[in-house]
Amino acid sequence: MGQQQLLLLVLSTVIVGLATVAGIQAFSENQAQASQDALVQRGTSIASDIQGLAGKPSQMGGIDLTTDNPSASGIIDKLGYQTDGSEDTVPAEGAGNSGSCQLKNVGSGSVDVECTSDDAPQTVTVTVTPASDSPVSTSFSSS
Repeated sequence: MGQQQLLLLVLSTVIVGLATVAGIQAFSENQAQASQDALVQRGTSIASDIQGLAGKPSQMGGIDLTTDNPSASGIIDKLGYQTDGSEDTVPAEGAGNSGSCQLKNVGSGSVDVECTSDDAPQTVTVTVTPASDSPVSTSFSSS
């Protein structure tokens, strides 16, 4: 082979290698974003279900977050969710390794749904306050 052909072969190998590295990096970033989106979706879904439960009379299986003093495990039982080993933790499907949502700060009229995953860059907290003008709010914090 001539010198020019060897140079073209080396150049094409370098270009293919760089394209492969860029593709792997883009895939990793998209995977992290997909995990984050799955956490937001699961947290919002649980919050919506809690809000619906708070809108029902207690005689029909509903809860009153201000007077009933409910527990996180009691809310999860009423919603019919399967737990993740802990009584107050629900799995978050599609959120990657160990994706889960935990009910925290239950009482005084509100519930926090905190969702985390090893694959997501941030923790998602969805706060449900059924009696408020803005009954569902979402916030993010670094894991």
